[in-house]
Amino acid sequence: MRYSILFVVVLIVVSGFIAYFGDLLGRRMGKKRLMLFGVRPRYTAIIVTTITGMVISALVLGTLLSINSDFKDAFTHWQQIKTQNRRLDRESNRLEARNKSLTSRSRLLEIDVARLQKEAETARRETLRAVKARDVAVASVASLKKEILGRKRQLDALRAKSAATEKELRTKTAQLGDVRSRLNIAENSLHAKQADLRSALSRLTTANARLFQTQSKLAEASKTLQEQQSAIQEQQTQLSEQQRALVEEGKRAISFQRQTTALRSSELVFRQGDELGRAVVSPRQSAFGIQGDLFSLLQSASDRADKLGAKVGDNQRSISVIYMLDADHFLPERTCIQMAVNTISGSYQDAVVQVVCTRNTIAGEQVPVELKLYLNNLIFPKDKLISRTRIDGRASEGRILLSVIDFLQKEVSEAALRSGIIPISNPDPRVTSGKDPTSQVENLMAVVDDVKQVDSKVYLYAYASADVYAAGPLNMDNMRFVVRKID
Repeated sequence: MRYSILFVVVLIVVSGFIAYFGDLLGRRMGKKRLMLFGVRPRYTAIIVTTITGMVISALVLGTLLSINSDFKDAFTHWQQIKTQNRRLDRESNRLEARNKSLTSRSRLLEIDVARLQKEAETARRETLRAVKARDVAVASVASLKKEILGRKRQLDALRAKSAATEKELRTKTAQLGDVRSRLNIAENSLHAKQADLRSALSRLTTANARLFQTQSKLAEASKTLQEQQSAIQEQQTQLSEQQRALVEEGKRAISFQRQTTALRSSELVFRQGDELGRAVVSPRQSAFGIQGDLFSLLQSASDRADKLGAKVGDNQRSISVIYMLDADHFLPERTCIQMAVNTISGSYQDAVVQVVCTRNTIAGEQVPVELKLYLNNLIFPKDKLISRTRIDGRASEGRILLSVIDFLQKEVSEAALRSGIIPISNPDPRVTSGKDPTSQVENLMAVVDDVKQVDSKVYLYAYASADVYAAGPLNMDNMRFVVRKID
C-alpha cells in the first residue's frame, strides 16, 4: 500500500512536469521556427514536444522498475497475479463453505459433549466417596487408584459409543463397587498395621529401658575388666620368665642335636632349605581366620614329615615352628605364628606362606621349620610371553625332546625366577611336576610333535595359559606353546 501511494504521487508530479516542460519546449521551438526533416516549424515543435514527453515517461517508468522490485513484479506479472487472485478467491469461497460445514458439525459435537458431561456427572458423584477414602490411605491404594482411572477411561469410551452400551456400563459400575470394597479392606489392613506399629513402639520403649540397664552393667563389667587386665599383665611377666627358661632349654637341645647330627647324617629325611609346604593366605579375613589357615598349612606339612619318619613333638605335630634370632637364640612357635598373623593381616594383598626346614633332620626327630612370607604378586598375566628358543625340527624326536626339556629347565625357569615366582626347594619331582604327571608328559610330547611336523628350524614360544602368581608353580598345566617356522 505504501508503494502504491508513492507511485501515484510520483506519477502526478512527473505528469505535471512533463506538461510544463513540453509546453515550454514547444513555445521555444515555435519562436525559433526550427525545421526537422523538412517539416514546417509548427509541426516540428509538435513532434519535438511529443518525443520529449515520451522520453521522460519512459525514463520515469524505467526508474521505477529498477528501484522498486514490487512495482516491477506487478508490472511484469500482472496477468499471472490477476489469475492467481481469481483462483485464491475460488479457494477462499470453498474454504468458507467448508468452514460453515465444520462449524455446524462442531455445534452438533458440542451438544453431544454436553450430553456426555451430564452423564459423566453422575459417575463423578458415585466415585466421590472412593476418592475421599483413597486420600486417607494413599500408600495402600496406589494400585487401586490406577485401576479406577482405567475403569473411568473405559466408562467414558462406552458412553461415547451409543446408548446400547448402558448394560456394559452397569457392569463396570458394579466392578467399581468391588474396587470400593477392596479399598475398605485395604483401610482395615492399614488400621491393623497402625495398631502393630503402636505395639512395636511400646516394645521399643521397653527395650530402651533394658538397654539402659545393660549399659549400667557394662560399665561395671568394664571396671572388672580393668582389674583382670592388671592381673593378666602380672601373668605375662611370669610368662616372660618362663619363656627365658624355655630359651635356655632350647639352647641345650640345639647343642645336643648338633653333636648328634654328624653321627647320623646317613639317616637324613630333610635337608636345610627343603620346602615342606606352601599356601596362599588372604588378609581379607579376621585374625582368627588367618591363624586357622596357618594351622592347616602346618598340619599338612606335619603329615608329610610324619610319612617320611619324623617324630611327633609336644605340639602334637611332626614339625616345630621357630625363628632363629642368632646361632644360639630363637623364638618359640606361638610367637612365630602370631608374628606371621600380624604381618599377613597388615598386608594389602594375598600372602604366600612357605614352610622351610631350618636344618638337616634325621628320622625320629621333630623337624624345625620357619615360615617365610611373600606377596602373591601377578607374575605372568594370561597370554604373556615367558620365553622363546630356537629348535631344529629336522632332528630326531629324542633330540627335540631334550631341547624342549633344556628350554624349560633353563630359559623358562630363569625367566620365572627373574620375574618373581617363588621356587620350590625340594628334590622330590612329585611336588613340582603338577597334579597329573602323566598329563604333563603327554603335553610335553605334544609340543615335540608340533615341532617335528614343521620339519624345519623353528621358534618355540612359551606363553602363560592362565594368570600365574608368585605362589606358582609354573608347569605344563598353566603354559601353552606356539611353534613358528623361521623364514
